[in-house]
Amino acid sequence: MWRCSRIMHMQRDLHPTLLSSLEGIVDQMVWFRENWYEEVSRQLQQGLAKCYSVAFENRTAVSDAKITPHTLNFVKKLVSTFGVGVESVTNVSSTFSSAASESLARRAQQTSQDPVFQRMKTQFTTDFDFSVPGSMKLHNLISKLKKWIKILEARTKLMPKSFLIEEKCRFLSNFSMQTAEVEIPGEFLLPKHNHYYIKIAKFLPRVEIVHKHGTAARRLYIRGHNGKIYPYLVMNDACLSDSRREERVLQLLRMLNHFLEKRKETARRNLQFTVPRVVAVSPQMRLVEDNPSSLSLLSIYKQRCAKKMMEHDAPISRYYERLLMVQARGAQASHQVLRDILKEVQTNMVPRSMLKEWASHTFPDATDYFHFRKMLTQQLALMGFVEFVLHLTRLNPEMLYVAQDCGQLHASYFRFDINDASGDLDANRPVPFRLTPNISDFLTPIGVSGVLTSCMIAAARCFVQPNFKLDSLLRAVLRDELIYWHKKKQDELHVGSTQPQDMDGEVLITMVNKAVNAIMTRLQNLAQFEGGESKVSTLVAAANSPDNLCRMDPAWHPWL
Repeated sequence: MWRCSRIMHMQRDLHPTLLSSLEGIVDQMVWFRENWYEEVSRQLQQGLAKCYSVAFENRTAVSDAKITPHTLNFVKKLVSTFGVGVESVTNVSSTFSSAASESLARRAQQTSQDPVFQRMKTQFTTDFDFSVPGSMKLHNLISKLKKWIKILEARTKLMPKSFLIEEKCRFLSNFSMQTAEVEIPGEFLLPKHNHYYIKIAKFLPRVEIVHKHGTAARRLYIRGHNGKIYPYLVMNDACLSDSRREERVLQLLRMLNHFLEKRKETARRNLQFTVPRVVAVSPQMRLVEDNPSSLSLLSIYKQRCAKKMMEHDAPISRYYERLLMVQARGAQASHQVLRDILKEVQTNMVPRSMLKEWASHTFPDATDYFHFRKMLTQQLALMGFVEFVLHLTRLNPEMLYVAQDCGQLHASYFRFDINDASGDLDANRPVPFRLTPNISDFLTPIGVSGVLTSCMIAAARCFVQPNFKLDSLLRAVLRDELIYWHKKKQDELHVGSTQPQDMDGEVLITMVNKAVNAIMTRLQNLAQFEGGESKVSTLVAAANSPDNLCRMDPAWHPWL
C-alpha cells in the first residue's frame, strides 16, 4: 500500500488537474447506485440461479432436495440486510467516512422510513422464516424466490425510467474538454497510436435506467471529442471477484482479435470477437460499454412467452414435475424420460421456430434478415469455438447478448470453467457449445453445416499458427486464474484465521502447463481436417443431438 500511495503522490504532482477530474468523476458515480428494490431483486435472481444449480445436482431426489448451507446463509443474509445493504443503519456512519458512504447511510435511512418498504420487509421476513416446517425444501424456496422476484419487478416497472444528470451530478454535467483531457473509459485496453485516443467532450444530460446483465444498470451517454456518442452502463456488481475473472477472458479475446486480422481465411470472413470494454470504477462498480439495441437471448424468449401468455419459467417447473412423478413411483428417470420431457416442452411450450419467428418479426425486410442471420451465424461460430476450446463456463441464454442493429454477439460473465476442488479445467459436459434446436432452426441446416462449420475451422487454423505463440498468452492469463482459484480455496479453508499460504511455484507451473496443454490439444484437433471430414462437424452433431441436449440442466434452456 505504501508503494501504491507513493506512485499516486508522484502522479498527483505530475498531473494535478487530470487526477482531480478523475476523482470527481468516480465520486459522482455514487449517484448511479441501485435503489433498494433493484438491489434485492438482483440478489434474489442470484439466489434463484444458485437454487436451480443445486436442484439440478439433486435431480435424482427432487422431493428430498434440501437447501445447501451456502444458499441458506445467502438468503438469511438477504433477510437481515433486506434492501438496506448493511445489517443495521446506526453503525454505517462510524464505519465509513467518505462521501460515498454518507450517501449510502442516507439511502439506508430513507429506505427504512419508507412505509412500503416496512410492509415488504415484514412480509419478506415471515416468508423466509426457516423455522417453519417444510421451509428447508429446495423447491419451496424456489417458488418463494420466484414470487418475490415478480413482486419487485412489478414495483420497478412503476419507477421513472430516466433522470437528468444535473439534478444529482453537477460535476458530470459541467464537465468538458476545458476541465481536463480525460480519455473515454477503456481506451487503453488495446495499444494504439497516441493521436487516435478519443477524449471525453461532455456527458449527455439524460441517464436511462435499463435492466441488463441481471441488474438494474444506469446507461450514461458520453460524447467523444470526435462527435460520436458512446453509451456505457454503470453496473453495480456484488460478486466482484468473479467479474475480474470475466475481464481476464475479455482481455484474452481482445488479443485473439489481433491474430484474426492477420490471417487470410479469417479476415476474408470478417471474423472478430465482439468484446465490450469493461472498466472497474470502484470495488462495487464498473463501466461496461453498451449497445442500446442489444438484448439477451433470455429477453427475446421472455418477449415471445409474454405473447403466448406463458410463464417463462414454466418449462423448468415442468421438468422437475415430471421427474417428481417418476420418482414418486419409486423409479429413476431414464434417458427416455428425459428425451420425452424435452419433446413435450418443444411441442407444448417452446416450439423450434421461436427464434426464427422473432427474427422475421424484427427484420421484415429480406435483406436485413439475411444479413442479420449471416452475421449471427459467424458470431455464434466464434462463441461456440471459444466456449469449447478455452473450456469456458456454459453459455446460458441470459449471458448471450444479440445486437439487433448488426447481429454481433457478446457474452457477459464468460469465465474459465475451473473445478472448485482440483483446479483443473472442467471438460465433461453433455454438449460442447450452445447450438440448440431453436438456434439451428434459425440458422438453417445449410448455415450450420456451411458457414458455422467453416468459420470454426478457419478460426482454429488461425490460432494454431506457431508464430502467434498462443500458448504463452494462455500461460499468462491462466496463471492469474489459478492464483485466484488457490486464494479462494485457502479463504474457504481458513475462514478468519491465519494468513492464507501463497501457492507453491512448482505446483502453479505444473497446473498452468496442464491447463494450457488441454486447451492446445482441443485447438489442434479442430484445426485438422482430411478430405471433407473435420472434428468440428462431429462437435456440431453432438451439440445438436437431442440425446445430449436432454441431459443438460433445464436452467440452461436446452429447448431455446
